[in-house]
Amino acid sequence: MNRAILATLTLAAATLAAQGPDLPPPGGPEGLRHPGQPGPGAFRPGPGQGGPEVLLRALGLTPDQDKAVRAILDRRRAAAMARHQAAGAKEEALRAAAEDPAATEARLRALHAEAGEARLQDLLDRHAAMAEVDALLTPDQRAKATRIRANQRREREARGALMEDLGGPGERP
Repeated sequence: MNRAILATLTLAAATLAAQGPDLPPPGGPEGLRHPGQPGPGAFRPGPGQGGPEVLLRALGLTPDQDKAVRAILDRRRAAAMARHQAAGAKEEALRAAAEDPAATEARLRALHAEAGEARLQDLLDRHAAMAEVDALLTPDQRAKATRIRANQRREREARGALMEDLGGPGERP
């Protein structure tokens, strides 16, 4: 128990130290989530915690950049949500079939292929949106966005490793 608490505190301290002064705190600023915004486990557009808002606020966009970026995100949001939800449904169908002793190998392979294709389409859409937004940024803003994304990725990996050590979600056999 004490090891788990110590590991959690160590992870939190390391995350805060690694972020540096020009990066947002983990999970984004207070009040970031608006009423009606999806909660944990639901679709959250954009990189890392809090969707794109945390990243965009940290970049110091000009009003013109902000307007253009929001237009890109708004244009892609509805289709991305539908695709993401469809991918989740396909993954759930695969999980259910994997637990069904009557499911054939061919059925499992077909469901796996469908789920993989749906996730790939979701990834390609997010990548295209990121590239479209990055094209509007200055070189300094792009470099800062790269640093923030790298820190967000390291934070996700550290949380996964901690959960694995604690025997929670993400634990590998």
